[in-house]
Amino acid sequence: MKLQYLLLAFLLSVSLTLEAKVPLQVKKSVTFIFAKDSNKRLVPQGTGFFLLLKDNLNTDTTNFGYLVTTKTAIQKQNGSFFDTVYIRINRKDGYCDTINIPLIQNGVPRYFLHPDSAVNLTMVPAFPDGNRYDFLFTPVGMIAPIDFFKKEDITEGDELFYTGMFDSHIGMFKNIPVVQFGKIAQLSEEKYVTGNGYTELYLAEIPISAGSNGSPVYYYDEAVKDGEKTIVPAKLLLAGIVSGNYGKEKQGNNLVGVVPAYKLTELLTIPAVVKEREKEFARIQSAKAK
Repeated sequence: MKLQYLLLAFLLSVSLTLEAKVPLQVKKSVTFIFAKDSNKRLVPQGTGFFLLLKDNLNTDTTNFGYLVTTKTAIQKQNGSFFDTVYIRINRKDGYCDTINIPLIQNGVPRYFLHPDSAVNLTMVPAFPDGNRYDFLFTPVGMIAPIDFFKKEDITEGDELFYTGMFDSHIGMFKNIPVVQFGKIAQLSEEKYVTGNGYTELYLAEIPISAGSNGSPVYYYDEAVKDGEKTIVPAKLLLAGIVSGNYGKEKQGNNLVGVVPAYKLTELLTIPAVVKEREKEFARIQSAKAK
């Protein structure tokens, strides 16, 4: 399958540009998530983004797609999970479709949760039609590793941005994501207290709305000139996922908790997720044999 819509291709192109601006094409990786209320009306739940994993199984390279978001984006107010959520995704003709995503199939959850219940992160297998829909996958290679901040000497005051739903204006005929910019406010070697226990987070000073829950957070560093003929390439990496305000009720602040991106790498490698990929691979091979 041709993956001309991969975000990786764009990343490679901007890395060759000395004065590249923040690549707004990352807006195409996000989708808006809704659920139905008691009156069957679609209510905004948050933002999700599409992730692509290329896995080698039995000497064959197979592509697996996932919809990534937070647990809270697919949960009811009582903490239970919806049976179905709905994603609003742009078509290539300039309009959008609303697609139902079953979260339960034959009584079995289709979503995967991080094994640490305090980590506000989930993903659902999803592979939208690239011929019909105008979107981009974020490749797994863009996930910032656990030691990225330390190696790059990234600390408080360094800039980040996210793209996601602004629930006051989502777009009438198609999704219109917002891009919000901010800075890292706190990095801590200690875990943060959440409603489900202690977990790794970092805090960012960045505007959010209710619809931005689950938005991908990026670290972007423009290409710079190092000497007469040498260019240090631009860096664009997935740095985390917006988890919501942190400590707002207690401290009156607007700091945002961000789930570090390496938690997504951990989720991708849990046995249940690996088993699902193997099952899907067997299904694909069986279909090819017919």
